[in-house]
Amino acid sequence: MKKREFTMVCKKLDLAKSEVLYKFDTFDPKDWSIVKGTPKWKVGAKRIIGGCADETTHGQIFFKKPVKGDVVLEFDAKIVKPSYHDLVWFWNTDFNGNPWGDGYLGCLGGWWNDMAGIEKLPDYLVSAIAPSFRTEPGRKYHVISGSMGASHFIIVDGALVTYFGDKNIPDPKRPGYFGFGVYESCAEYSNLKVYRPHWTDIGERKYEPGTKRAADFVNGGWGRPPE
Repeated sequence: MKKREFTMVCKKLDLAKSEVLYKFDTFDPKDWSIVKGTPKWKVGAKRIIGGCADETTHGQIFFKKPVKGDVVLEFDAKIVKPSYHDLVWFWNTDFNGNPWGDGYLGCLGGWWNDMAGIEKLPDYLVSAIAPSFRTEPGRKYHVISGSMGASHFIIVDGALVTYFGDKNIPDPKRPGYFGFGVYESCAEYSNLKVYRPHWTDIGERKYEPGTKRAADFVNGGWGRPPE
């Protein structure tokens, strides 16, 4: 059974209590009609595949209906051989700009050195980036990523790998789009769910003494996903 609760600094996310906005048991190409950039995209019944290995192209594909406010994406992602880098996704993205308005980009296996991080649109400003584990072509990664107020994060296979606070969040009343991307690689995305996150502010925490370390920071709390 997949982990459904995640503690991040002073907040706790509970996916089991979160509202499911979309659950994509299948993908319809008509729903994924917003395409930017140059790579080719194939929207199949069970997966979306974009890009081609070693082509110097990058681009994005978005669901046609935007959502307002906080949003969290849960999906499976895989780098398609012989590609070996860059799984990319977007949320809270505004199209009123050139090429973007405000929004967020998450990435795993990026920045030329297996980094995980979040960039803020429209300037692609790297807001949080950290060394991560080596992404393996052909391996499926389970990603949970999005925003809870001023908190923005990436969870991979049950472990928090990136987190940052941004008080200059997009207007929660304006619609934002979600979708996927590729960068000079080929990637596959599947099993997408989109949530309105249920989260609680747990305030400042206290360290446990010695060997009594808090259970939610062991085996999947911070850092590398468990093997």
